[in-house]
Amino acid sequence: MGSSSILSAVAKRLEGKVALITGGAGGLGSATADLFCQHGAKVLIADIKDDQSHSICKNISTSNASFIHCDVTNESDVQNAVNTAVSKHGKLDIMFNNAGIMDVKKPDILNNDRADFDNILRVNVTGAFLGTKHAARVMKPVGQGSIINTASVCSVMGGVATHAYTCSKHALLGLTRNTAIELGQYGIRVNSVSPYAFPSYQSRTLLGLKGNEWLDDKYSNLRAEDVAQCVVYLASDESKCWKIKHRSVFEPGIVIMSRGMLLIVLMLILIITSQFEWRQQLGGDADTSSRESQKQPQISKREVVKEKIILSQEKNIQRLNELVRSLKEQLQLCQCNNETSNGTVSSLTENIIELEQQILED
Repeated sequence: MGSSSILSAVAKRLEGKVALITGGAGGLGSATADLFCQHGAKVLIADIKDDQSHSICKNISTSNASFIHCDVTNESDVQNAVNTAVSKHGKLDIMFNNAGIMDVKKPDILNNDRADFDNILRVNVTGAFLGTKHAARVMKPVGQGSIINTASVCSVMGGVATHAYTCSKHALLGLTRNTAIELGQYGIRVNSVSPYAFPSYQSRTLLGLKGNEWLDDKYSNLRAEDVAQCVVYLASDESKCWKIKHRSVFEPGIVIMSRGMLLIVLMLILIITSQFEWRQQLGGDADTSSRESQKQPQISKREVVKEKIILSQEKNIQRLNELVRSLKEQLQLCQCNNETSNGTVSSLTENIIELEQQILED
């Protein structure tokens, strides 16, 4: 798994950077550590699995990867890991809060133990909190850095995993959002990746598979290396275009979007549907026009159709205006990029005005 063979002929995204990866002995952690080193980074793996971690460092490159024992629920361990990265390499550019565990699924909440629930939250949430805290401690003075949390598709939906795991990943997404706003002003990016199931100890635990049993493609064709590619991007300077926070969701077959984006899509669908209906009405429905003419012989067919069009236009204008107002409220809440949000609102408003003028002319 040498770090110089694969990317020797191309630009390395993480050249000269220093990264700390918690849970580095796991499937995603080790895949990310390997890819980080291939892209030119110095990596410090933090985990409680000493022998496995040393083996991973040896396979990657002992000159680029090293190990430190770290229990993420112990603040002194996390603090020591961050301090070791700085003392050994002079800085910390990337903090990958990847350590996490999953409990055995018990569908009936009455069968769930509080001790198990607390343990999941302590590792998955408190661990990421401590990692973010101490990474920020050394990143704030230099005014830059990238913090990445391993969330899950369970961060945005329910019914997939256990109660404890789902709660922990929802909480982790909240932590990401909050710290992204706070630390963004210091040049520190905070992001999360939310992968679907891929071959790992956690996935096999959830699905009741044996330790060496292969995760069939019927569950997911996602691999740890795929998620690691996204983490590399978020760790690199290329991700600076996301000023505050970005959540990358790896969820085959399901599209997740913000409410603001959903409103835009709904507006486009509404406009297209409305125009189709107007064209149908303008073309004339012979039977409908005939019936209307019989009921109101004093009104011509064209006038009946025209009245329908006007009524439809008025209703659609009202619906579009409501969508615009809702969209503006959503964009006002978004503190990621004020200029882009305002530009989007202006563009949408202009389109609505143009549409209204076209309707009035028709």
